[in-house]
Parts: sequence; structure tokens; C-alpha cells
Amino acid sequence: MKILDPVAAAAVVPRAASTTLVVRDGAAGLEVLMVKRSPNASFMPGAYVFPGGAVDAADATVPTDESADALQRRIGAVTGVGALALAYAVAALRECEEECNLRLGADVAAPPLYATSVLQPWSHWVTPFGLPKRFDTLFFVAPCPPDQVPKVDEGETTTLAWVHPPAALADHAGGGFQMEFATVRTVESLVPYGSAGALLAEAASRRHLPPLHPRVKVDAQGRLAGVLLPGQPGYDEAAPPSGA
Repeated sequence: MKILDPVAAAAVVPRAASTTLVVRDGAAGLEVLMVKRSPNASFMPGAYVFPGGAVDAADATVPTDESADALQRRIGAVTGVGALALAYAVAALRECEEECNLRLGADVAAPPLYATSVLQPWSHWVTPFGLPKRFDTLFFVAPCPPDQVPKVDEGETTTLAWVHPPAALADHAGGGFQMEFATVRTVESLVPYGSAGALLAEAASRRHLPPLHPRVKVDAQGRLAGVLLPGQPGYDEAAPPSGA
């Protein structure tokens, strides 16, 4: 992939997006729901991802089972998105329903209310400077409703799978189960938790989730050669001209 020149890269503003890690207990322990994107998708074609997508303006107007102030305290203050917490949370629930036919929290709140109370923030990622599409994404975790069966939309996504994190990482390392950088790191973050309950309890206890700003490594031809996280060798040297 060709990295944009600094002027073009500076014009790409990260778009707000939400992703949901729907979890349950399986035979091997914790399982997380993942969907495979269509090979014709404009973003991450053919990759396994978590259900999610861009935040729409209308998401900020949807009624929920929590007040906007409560969401700002519980999600906005923890992740740094402030008053946008309502829109991020609604987008997470909406995208999960659209992409895999799950209405999370249906046992907590009936339509038209969205049950944002079932979501716990897990991480906050911003796509690196220099890429043609950038997102400012909140990752949430939520339990799978026991009486619902997920189903792909057969549009943007073609397959769904309940995956045990260590097994998914092993398959990926062996050349299968295609995942992009942030997805791999997120799956890795699930490995220490043996059950959905343990993961959800940890998520509920977190009080500070600053955004992660990966940076790209660029080869002599100006193409993407890798991705770096804060603290890794070369990260400081890879700072974009804007300081983003």
C-alpha cells in the first residue's frame, strides 16, 4: 500500500467509528464473534473483523436506556470522547444489529430504546497518519444474548465465526484467518481471560482508556512496511510532520 504524501495525509480526518466484541463462553473458554468482510469491501476486504462501522449523525438522537450524562461519565470520560459517547454507543449497537442480526440488550430495553448499558468500553484506536482511510474507533465488549442467533448480512460480510482467541491467533500466525493489525492486537488482549464474565468484569473496572496512535513504517518506495505502537523501536522516528 502506498502511503500518502504529507499534504494529502493531513487532509484525511479520522472518522468516528464503533466496534463491538460480542462474547460468550464456549467449550474451550472465552469466544468472540467475528465476521469476514466481503472480498469486494472498500475497507479491509477479506479480513476477519468484529462487527462495527462508522458513526452516523443520527446515532446521537436515538433514545437509550441511559441518559447522555450517564454515558458521558461511563464511556466518554474513560475514553476521552466526551459528549460523543452517546453516538459511539448507539453506533456499536446499530452496526451489530445490521451486520449480524443481534440486538444486544434486548432483554434490558425494548425498542425503540437502545440498551447502551450492556456495552463496556475496551480500547480506543486511531488509524495511523498517512493511510487513505482513517477511523477514530471505540472498541466495546458485550455479552451475546443467549436467545439470539447471529446471521451475516451477506452484503459487507460473508461469514461469521465464534473464535477462541488463542486458536484464532495460531491460525493467523500460520497464514490463515486474515486479520489486520488492530484486530490482531485486540484478539491478543483477550487471551488472559478464561471466560466472558472475567472479560466483562475487567472492562467494567477500567477507568482510563487513552487513544492508541499507531504509526506506519515506510520503505524506500514510500509503501507501507509495518505498523508501530508507542514504546516500540522506531515509533518516535516515525512521527508524522503534523505531530499526529
